[in-house]
Amino acid sequence: MSAVMQSSVKTPSEPFLNKVAKSFGAASDSYIQGARLQQQVALDALALLPKQPHGHLLDLGCGPGWLHPRLIRYCQKLTAIDLSTGMLARAAQANIASQYLQADAQQLPLPDASVDKVFSSLMLQWCKDPAAVFNEMARILTPDGTVVMTTLVDGTLSELKQAFAELDNQPHVNQFLPLDALKQAASAVRGMQWQFEQRRYPLYYPNVQAIARELKILGANQVAGRQAGGLTGKGYWQQLAQAYEKHRTMLGLPASYQVVVISGVKHGN
Repeated sequence: MSAVMQSSVKTPSEPFLNKVAKSFGAASDSYIQGARLQQQVALDALALLPKQPHGHLLDLGCGPGWLHPRLIRYCQKLTAIDLSTGMLARAAQANIASQYLQADAQQLPLPDASVDKVFSSLMLQWCKDPAAVFNEMARILTPDGTVVMTTLVDGTLSELKQAFAELDNQPHVNQFLPLDALKQAASAVRGMQWQFEQRRYPLYYPNVQAIARELKILGANQVAGRQAGGLTGKGYWQQLAQAYEKHRTMLGLPASYQVVVISGVKHGN
């Protein structure tokens, strides 16, 4: 029987992270229908996770839990963690995981050496301190335990950024960390061996409104440093569409996502 739990770790007071949690919670009902990128990236990364059906597996940043019917084949016990209570509630409806915990990935409510495998897809980019997440992986993993994570890095949505840059200097698109910064954060963690692979995932849309609509459906439309207001007015959208049009291909308007797949193994005793 699964248990829906509220962890003792409170939702972080950092304002942007709170906004992200609320945004994803509001999108919990519509998330799956718009999660083309998330599903493609997660399924690609899952191929790197040891598939032996034993041990304790953590789905970190579980979202609505759409991957749980697959993940349960990789373990005997599945724990689901997400920052968003709305996403956790949606995931818990399937009653697949052993426990559902609301927590910050930078401060996990799990004992040392209690998890054999960690899977986390497109969550790390929302964490202010990726080094803290890497340290938590090293802490909770058992010796020879494995982690597979994916995250967005610098260069993501470059076409959209270029179009916005022609209109104003406001931060309309999040600035993600470069790959080298992630590698540096991971290298400081003791007891882990890491591998990094960068992949490009292009998606195509009929128009710029469709891109913005999908980002909103996913709850990924929060931008650090952006003031309230912003994208309003028909004229603004017309200018943005015109600026974006130079990127059009035969498949439509591209939106490129730069994804890094991170594989880690904890050293044995």
